Amino acid sequence: MEIAFDLSSIFTDNIQRLEKADLLKYSPKRYWAVAKSIDTLGEMSSKFHGWKRIITMYEKIIDHDEDQTVYILWDKVDGNKSVLKGILRVGYKTLYLTDNEQNQYMEKAMCILDFFIVPTEQRSGNGFNMFDAMLKAENVLVEQCAFDKPSAALRQFLEKYYDQKEPVMQSNKYAVFPNFFIGRHPTVPFTPRQTKRASRASSAVSSHTTSRNTSPIGRNRPRHDSVADLMRQDNFPRGRSVIDPNSPAGFKLTRDQRHEPIW
Repeated sequence: MEIAFDLSSIFTDNIQRLEKADLLKYSPKRYWAVAKSIDTLGEMSSKFHGWKRIITMYEKIIDHDEDQTVYILWDKVDGNKSVLKGILRVGYKTLYLTDNEQNQYMEKAMCILDFFIVPTEQRSGNGFNMFDAMLKAENVLVEQCAFDKPSAALRQFLEKYYDQKEPVMQSNKYAVFPNFFIGRHPTVPFTPRQTKRASRASSAVSSHTTSRNTSPIGRNRPRHDSVADLMRQDNFPRGRSVIDPNSPAGFKLTRDQRHEPIW
């Protein structure tokens, strides 16, 4: 895509790196082409990826709380014109991430926020040259990066050029690759949870054991003999002996109570 401005008058590289301080220096009032290039490539990127809104704009980068860096791939053409070929926006963010074993991490990572090559400039090595230049300039490895809403085309690109496969998708729509977690320590290690059935069974066993071993009326309470024990031990109270009415004791009992015993 052509722009009616000779970017070589301000840019020194065909893959130009622009920090927030550089963008402020190239303000639209004096260097309208810088903001125009970012906004145009950002709009083309959003349409290409099917996003509902434009996520890369000059003003958004300037106003953002976190520092972000923009790479513009361009070339000079005849006259006072330049051709725009691609854009790459990156920045460090603190993310909450989860690995394949459900361990949780809080990491500050280099994030790939937008990456787009103009369709007519694709399949010419432009994407690899631009991405590789970014990795070297930021001094970071591809497996140390997190990717915001990576498209199928970007995943194919990373697999082809960097052998990055099977991304670990996150609930925040970022993706990292398994090697990202090597050497990192989880903030919340994964602990398997019991199923409801196993939890109920464990509670029942614990309650039964407690009632047998720790009840205040358990071990130390006095023993009461069972009926069977009493029968085996012949512990029933014996009946009274029958008194002969003709004996001295019988005469006394008859005299005192005026009746004979019936037992």
